[in-house]
Amino acid sequence: MLVVGICDDDKIWLEESKEIIIKFAQKTKIELQIQCFSNKTQLLGYSGTPLDALFLDIELGNNENGIHLAKRLNTHWNDCKIIYMTNYLYYATEVYDTEHIWFILKSQFEKKIKDVFNRILHDKGKQQEKIVLKTIGKQMMSVAPADIYYFEREKRTTRVVTTWGEYQVWDKLDDIMKQLPELDFSRCHNSFIVHFRYVQELQRDGYLLYNKDFVQISRGYNSKTKEDFLKWSILYM
Repeated sequence: MLVVGICDDDKIWLEESKEIIIKFAQKTKIELQIQCFSNKTQLLGYSGTPLDALFLDIELGNNENGIHLAKRLNTHWNDCKIIYMTNYLYYATEVYDTEHIWFILKSQFEKKIKDVFNRILHDKGKQQEKIVLKTIGKQMMSVAPADIYYFEREKRTTRVVTTWGEYQVWDKLDDIMKQLPELDFSRCHNSFIVHFRYVQELQRDGYLLYNKDFVQISRGYNSKTKEDFLKWSILYM
């Protein structure tokens, strides 16, 4: 679930941008919660679920400046990704005094929304750089999700196939899934978790990977994993 905020004093644009984001989320099946703010006071007074991203207008009315506000947010909301919105290109250089991930003209908002969410989801996944697993020797190992091709459950252990070798761990697939970036990985079988970034081809009954391994899709997971792959493909392919 992504929690996204929109802050703009123009209530018409506030609703319009919200509808564009909702439409995109429905198309890509991204679970989304949107919080809308029409001024600085509302935004700074927010105490709900922490925002993963904030679409912030640069000109907020009453001489309020979104860039100055972003400097405060960078300090208090370290994990919130800021996307500036404006009608004017001349702000493009000023925003680099703050931490942000995108500068977008309102006239291009709908056209660029896919790229923006691609970046939001990518950065959110990177916040969890490594997962921790328990090896057969009862030692703990950490591995970056980006290095993993897939997981395969074999009786009482799990085989972890990575770009630099294979490992046997005790962790069950249900527990492993909880540690993984949900957009990039999918449970496709009782015995398999696949990493979409290494899929060369989706076939009727499984995924052919770039390392030429074949990861099976079972009937029970067929609809969900193919839906997951479609969502991932829309964003990254």
